[in-house]
Amino acid sequence: MSAVPADAAADAEAAFGGLVVETELAPIHRLDSGALSAVELQLRGPEESSLHDATALSEAARAMHQKSELDRIKWRRACLHAGSAVPHLVTVDLDSLDELGALDERRSPTTVALITEQALIASPAETLRTIAAARTAGMLVAVDGVGARAQALALLPLVEPDVIITAPALIARAADASTARIAHAVAAYIESSSAVVIAQGVDSELHRRRALGLAAEYGMGALYPAVAASGDAAQSDSDVEPMSLRPRPAVPDDPELTPFALASEGRRRTRSFKRLLVSMSKLLETNAVGAGPETIVLGTFQRAEHFTPTSRARWAQLAEQVAYTGVYGVGIDPYVDSAVHHAPLDPDDPMVDEWNVVVLGPHFACVLAALDMHTDAADLDREFHYVLSYDRGTVIRCAHSILARFEG
Repeated sequence: MSAVPADAAADAEAAFGGLVVETELAPIHRLDSGALSAVELQLRGPEESSLHDATALSEAARAMHQKSELDRIKWRRACLHAGSAVPHLVTVDLDSLDELGALDERRSPTTVALITEQALIASPAETLRTIAAARTAGMLVAVDGVGARAQALALLPLVEPDVIITAPALIARAADASTARIAHAVAAYIESSSAVVIAQGVDSELHRRRALGLAAEYGMGALYPAVAASGDAAQSDSDVEPMSLRPRPAVPDDPELTPFALASEGRRRTRSFKRLLVSMSKLLETNAVGAGPETIVLGTFQRAEHFTPTSRARWAQLAEQVAYTGVYGVGIDPYVDSAVHHAPLDPDDPMVDEWNVVVLGPHFACVLAALDMHTDAADLDREFHYVLSYDRGTVIRCAHSILARFEG
């Protein structure tokens, strides 16, 4: 290991009570040719300590509520390597971005913001805003741990990451039905994006070949030994092919647009009694289960009284079979019940006049958006204008419109 820069070492001691963290550069290689394509700067604890592993150090920092401090140290050290022959990546948690944005560095590294399903579930609106801010700042957005949890796969169509990082466990075992599901989901996303796939845990030739079979282009692990933190990483490898990183442009959500307003753009509106919409909603819920455990399902019920005990039971059963379910309405208290996330709506929010069901999965996307016409009739005879869309881009915008109203 190289010597620790004095200013960064002081930061480390201040953050971790005297524990000096070391810098290591983990190379990322093309899986087909073996060319060096990028390097990730990692921080590790002392050589013979339990925190020498980069993941262990990160987890300890989170437990100590010091992860933003660790990310700040990592980011500052990465600035020392900016401008080399291959991209030097520094991965940071979403919660660290505000602090990093305040740093004035002329040689900024390629920053990758890691998005986790926990952040989205805890505070959807804040997370989506932070992702948009990261993109505006020119940062890459990555979903980590793909293959370890169904929820991580569920983030792909919603977050639209620039980088997909697969979990080591995905290639540590022989392929099975679960591996096939993951391969399908990743393929469905990268077909419509310029995202790169990096496989973690490439510790052997067998792992490399398994990763290639899962459409990963790049890999990192014991098969590619770490590079000394001093000097240019590209010098240690004569075959260099820099990774092509194309950040998705920032498209901020418009809080004024509701799902019905989004879905009805350029589409025919149909007038119907509520009775039909109830049956159509139930069919969408069934389709959501068939879409797989990586699916997100959102529903807006106008007011709490419309989310009946029958609906509660149905959605509780649905939540057991998909990655995330959320229901919204005036008078609905914010809590989690049977894995269903409940959130209130402001009585003045125009979405109160809408009944929406959004289903977003790797292979299936649909939105049923209906606008209450406020006819004077019994509940099931109330009339709505509705729009049904299977356009993935429209469904994603509708999902953002709903989640942007949920602060967690």
